[in-house]
Amino acid sequence: MLRIIESQGDRTRAQLPEDVDLYTTSTLRTAVDGLIDAGCRHLVLDASRTLHMDSTGVSALVGWYQRLDALGGSLGVTGLDDGLLRMFTILGLDTVMSLTPGKTPSL
Repeated sequence: MLRIIESQGDRTRAQLPEDVDLYTTSTLRTAVDGLIDAGCRHLVLDASRTLHMDSTGVSALVGWYQRLDALGGSLGVTGLDDGLLRMFTILGLDTVMSLTPGKTPSL
């Protein structure tokens, strides 16, 4: 599901699966909550493989943002295709988290 790409101190970069939806979000929540509980404060999620994200996935992202923000951290989503980037922008998520189209930068 969630694949850790890189982890350095309180910063982690992980890759999201192809589908972030009702069927996968529960497992993703467990994994990301575990990262935050273990000390991750700056999380970058790579969505370059993500083809579909429903409202359950968006809700999870908002929850992770709120958790990290309360801890002085940050959430970014990279590798967004045009459709996901447009959806996130319409929802106003670009005002609270870093959103990057295309390739994923390193930490």
